[in-house]
Amino acid sequence: MAKGRVAQLSSSSLMKPNPLDRKEHNSVNTTGSQPVHRTRNVAGEWIRILSMAAVTGALYAWRGGETLLFLLTASGVLMLGGLLLQLLGPRKVTVTRSLSAVHPAAGDTLTVEVKVTFRTRIPLPWMVIADQWSGGTHQQLLFPGFRRSLAYTYSLHEVQRGVHRLHGCSVSWGDLLGLFTGGCQSGSGDSFKVRPRPLYVGRTAPYSSVKPGDTVSSSRTRNYSAEAGEIREYAPGDPLSRIHWKNTARKGTLQSRVPEREEGRMSCIVLANSSGEYEIPCGALTPRGQRGDPPAPFERAVSAAMGLLLAAEQTGSYVQFFSGGWPEGMAKHEGLGQIPSRVQDMLTEITPDGGRSLSALLEDASRGWIPGMTAVVITGRLEEESARTLARFLVQGVKVELYYVWDQPAPRPAGGPVNSPWSPAATIGASLTRLGACLYCLGDGSLSKGNKGVEVHGFQERSTLW
Repeated sequence: MAKGRVAQLSSSSLMKPNPLDRKEHNSVNTTGSQPVHRTRNVAGEWIRILSMAAVTGALYAWRGGETLLFLLTASGVLMLGGLLLQLLGPRKVTVTRSLSAVHPAAGDTLTVEVKVTFRTRIPLPWMVIADQWSGGTHQQLLFPGFRRSLAYTYSLHEVQRGVHRLHGCSVSWGDLLGLFTGGCQSGSGDSFKVRPRPLYVGRTAPYSSVKPGDTVSSSRTRNYSAEAGEIREYAPGDPLSRIHWKNTARKGTLQSRVPEREEGRMSCIVLANSSGEYEIPCGALTPRGQRGDPPAPFERAVSAAMGLLLAAEQTGSYVQFFSGGWPEGMAKHEGLGQIPSRVQDMLTEITPDGGRSLSALLEDASRGWIPGMTAVVITGRLEEESARTLARFLVQGVKVELYYVWDQPAPRPAGGPVNSPWSPAATIGASLTRLGACLYCLGDGSLSKGNKGVEVHGFQERSTLW
């Protein structure tokens, strides 16, 4: 198991244990755990063993014999053990859990370390602990004996993006034969978040080996922006630190370096999250025998958004982030430097249930756009309405990078033959490419395995959309 920093699981406090108290003590539980209601089970256990002892005693009184005497004695020993288990069994059961990763990403295999402590005056033959997570249930069989503290680990394989909650934890114990048992359980409480795994595609691919929170070298940052080092005439208000003295001496007039936001390092990421944007087109369905297990299209889109945000963080770029959800019409993030945790948490919990179309999101986001900046759009399928909106921005001087899963045929020109053969150039993506947009396909098979990949469409034929 990975060592180092360990994140303690709890819904209210990351270092708060989850005590499990038995009903017989009538204790007040301050963390929401509840004992198992076992009144009927206890009565059934005693009725069963007493019936067996009564039948054995009646047979012994009638026929006698060493065998029946042995069975009667064994019944008495079992009843004594059950009575001791119920009177002196475990009390103050506490279960604490810790994860092997502080910020797990989708697809990781997490190791959960569990520590169980309790009080008892008798040895305990066995104990079963069952954790009911949102993604499944894990049961562990332990043999405490005279020990009062136990520890074990188990793995959660390939966890998915989102918030994983512990819906309940039950602890059971009993005698050697399982005739008398006890137990307690807690309600929901523990939870942890699994962030999307960054997907570095296209221009962000060179930063896939850089860890989140790191910054790249200045030379690499300069290579990242094609406009780095641009010079323009001095404008009133430009600080002296931006004056390019060599160019000023060469031309005889004051020259200034282009500010960062004018360099083209300002970008706006728009993530479509309406359900209609990620409906699989009929032509994209593959035969059942050829289907693998790729991540859902929306998961790929969220991973691409995370990769773009982290790449902007690593290069110190100015970035905006728009997506559907409250508050509508406002950027979910805007600024330079480190991406706040709240933004990563939002990407952790975001779902494709937004009520605004991609065109509406683009109209909201474009209010602060300036010529030369980059608009990064992430969606599932290319639609004519949003494509026309992007075409308008391209004409206005805004650079467009489009990350998509499925392309669709462009509308046929008026008066054209209806049954004309379809060609790859006659698509919405091809039309946007001819206007200067950069397209990256998230539906490539290599991406579904978590590898870097890019599929750029470029065509020279005449546009069929505009």
